[in-house]
Amino acid sequence: MPPPQPEDTEMAEHRIRSTFLWKQHALSGTAGATLDSDPIDMRDGGKTLSVSYSVGTSGGVATCGSVNFSYLGSPVYDGTYVSPTNGTFATVGDAGGSDIVAITPPVMPFMKLRAEVGTSGTALITAALHTR
Repeated sequence: MPPPQPEDTEMAEHRIRSTFLWKQHALSGTAGATLDSDPIDMRDGGKTLSVSYSVGTSGGVATCGSVNFSYLGSPVYDGTYVSPTNGTFATVGDAGGSDIVAITPPVMPFMKLRAEVGTSGTALITAALHTR
């Protein structure tokens, strides 16, 4: 196999890596639930981050309950994760919805993403972090 060429290296540096936030890809959160992702190692992460998400109804209820998405950070993998000021990056109303949003968390070695379900229903949530 020939050695990588400069243009191959540049392309590799611009690849997008996607990580689903929960192993099951979708979680059902009851009213008032807080759902945290596993820790995400940001030390080798990209400079551009976005989150895609979808929130819908679950369990045959008419509304899904509102959901707030935020990020938390920690200097160590198994440490205490703290939500920085203005850590919330998306809010979805009772009707549900989906979107892709760019996020700019403070520089931190480890991050978790959190979905907090409101008090009016059960939400089915799918979300992924995308880095480049």
